[in-house]
Amino acid sequence: MDMSNNNYKPLWLKGGLLYAKALKDAGYHPVEVGLGERDFYVDVESETSITMNEADKLIEKVKSEGSVDVKVNAEVSPSNETPSHFKILNISVHHPDPSRQLVRIRGVAFSSEEQLKDYLSWLEKVSEIDHRILGEKLDLFSFHEESGPGLVLYHPNGQVIRNELMNFMREVNSSMGYNEVYTTHVYRSELWKISGHYELYKDKMLIFNHEDDELGIKPMNCPAHILIYKSRSRSYKELPIKFSEFGHVYRWENKGELYGLLRVRGFVQDDGHVFLMEDQLEQEVKLLVSKTLEVLSMFGFGKDSVKIYLSTRPDESIGTDKQWEKATSSLENALKSLKQPYEVKEKEGAFYGPKLDFEIKDSLGRSWQLSTIQVDFNLPERFKLEYVDRDGEKRRPVMVHRAIFGSIDRFLAILLENFRGKMPTWLSPVQVRVIPITSEVQEYARRVMQEFSSQGIRVDLDDSSETLSKRIKGSYDDGVPYIVIVGKKEASESKVTLRGRNNVEIRGVPLVSAVNEVKGEISRRDVNQTALERLRS
Repeated sequence: MDMSNNNYKPLWLKGGLLYAKALKDAGYHPVEVGLGERDFYVDVESETSITMNEADKLIEKVKSEGSVDVKVNAEVSPSNETPSHFKILNISVHHPDPSRQLVRIRGVAFSSEEQLKDYLSWLEKVSEIDHRILGEKLDLFSFHEESGPGLVLYHPNGQVIRNELMNFMREVNSSMGYNEVYTTHVYRSELWKISGHYELYKDKMLIFNHEDDELGIKPMNCPAHILIYKSRSRSYKELPIKFSEFGHVYRWENKGELYGLLRVRGFVQDDGHVFLMEDQLEQEVKLLVSKTLEVLSMFGFGKDSVKIYLSTRPDESIGTDKQWEKATSSLENALKSLKQPYEVKEKEGAFYGPKLDFEIKDSLGRSWQLSTIQVDFNLPERFKLEYVDRDGEKRRPVMVHRAIFGSIDRFLAILLENFRGKMPTWLSPVQVRVIPITSEVQEYARRVMQEFSSQGIRVDLDDSSETLSKRIKGSYDDGVPYIVIVGKKEASESKVTLRGRNNVEIRGVPLVSAVNEVKGEISRRDVNQTALERLRS
């Protein structure tokens, strides 16, 4: 079943209207029926939420006829066919204004039980791939009507992954000599006029007036990094100067272009800028290309899945022929020295200099630009940047823009889909879950938990009354990479049963060995479950 088309949307809309009538008959106040990408929704004005159990019971009250006075938000008309099989998928709450609360009930409706079963089977497969569904399922992030489209809110689990990615990139940046800075989000329009963004990028900027100033929220971090460079005089002895920042930028993309974390309006870049002399360019680019490929390979994106494009001088550009030749050669030579294949995009460089763009293919075969290395003559000229050369003369530095992850949000989405939500252990919000088989070994289970926790491993305990098999399945569904099972035998011998993904299990593992191997896997940032591999060898 291919649910990517609109074949079922008229039927879903009809089902939503019938379900809204059942809600009204039951005493609720439905106000809007509409269509999502894969379901219908009914918004109910209510001071309290509606439980899934309450929503499910109303399915039995759905009648095949009748109408309800609600707003309809859909580009299709309701089907003439009457659905008879419903499934409620999700319930959430949002606030269209301070005085009203709406409960949104999402569901689907079909004419036959077979269609419904096929759909739910398809949805289960999609939920293993689509980062938006994975994000909801794993409680990583959410988007809300009240806050606005394209503006993501990260939950605790999602923030753990973001922090791990940023901590890793901090190490990468440090290894290349970057110093981290922080810059604010809003600047006077004068700054954006100097940089050229006011003229060239205004349609994607948020510009507003306050008191006597016109201000703009930053779409890029480079002008602020330039101001830090300009805060004092610079000598050739200091160059290259490297600034890095996890800068939150805002680009007001069209609403129809928004797509989960892959295209948002507010996102964080692992941004960096290098101020250097022209004769330092080639060495710096080699370092950046090498590090970028190294970082991408650590996440499983080897050379076969990374494509590099070199974009050359466009017809409209600034700078001398010599500068462009030197900059383009530095990019080409870096690629050739690494024996890295690339394609040339003639005349598609920025007007201020040539660039390299790194694209990867995601799990669905779509190409996404992530990393970028750009050589810039324009902004140093616009801002009159200077350094004092060996001969005491003032000269203009060259500027290199670079981002390795690109957008951390987009990178996170691609990782979620690539790993089907089963993130590498070092990125997983919960890395180990301890499950005692019986209540008699709870004390030992807590000791096991403490041993993992003392080594900085994110661990929790599931001592619920559910069966062992249900708790194991729940751990898999939550994306937990390691399950530690303890029973009487394990408790008496200070051992554990260590269970990984794909039902791989090792019994009788000494607790100390299990802790050390999992810790080693995390510290190495391994993509695969090497702790299991090492314990089995």
